[in-house]
Amino acid sequence: MRVLLIYGSILTFLSLNPWLRPDSSSAMGYIAWDKIDHAIAYGILSFLLISAYKPHKRYGITTFIVLLSCSLVGLLFEYCQHWFTSTRQFSYEDAGANALGGLIGLVLFWSYTYCRKESTIKD
Repeated sequence: MRVLLIYGSILTFLSLNPWLRPDSSSAMGYIAWDKIDHAIAYGILSFLLISAYKPHKRYGITTFIVLLSCSLVGLLFEYCQHWFTSTRQFSYEDAGANALGGLIGLVLFWSYTYCRKESTIKD
């Protein structure tokens, strides 16, 4: 849980820091580097969130809540960039990259959990 709080603080700082300007140059064709950064950051966030709440038995609801939380936090940070900084702006593309990153983090978590469970059964 401590790691989650530290990561959340770092994510907040990076999202709302007016001195940081994301690189919007193209990475792979039409995808910009900053979209990849958003997806990675929110993928890590969703992985940490689902890891923190994994003991609950309602996996589907927990997964949905984590995805919704990542998406809403990303959307909130986008609005905060627009409202509270003069050098950053709101972007629907960034909000979409945040949600996609959250989904990717959940897929990776459940894939890792499933593979780990399968290897334990075989041993």
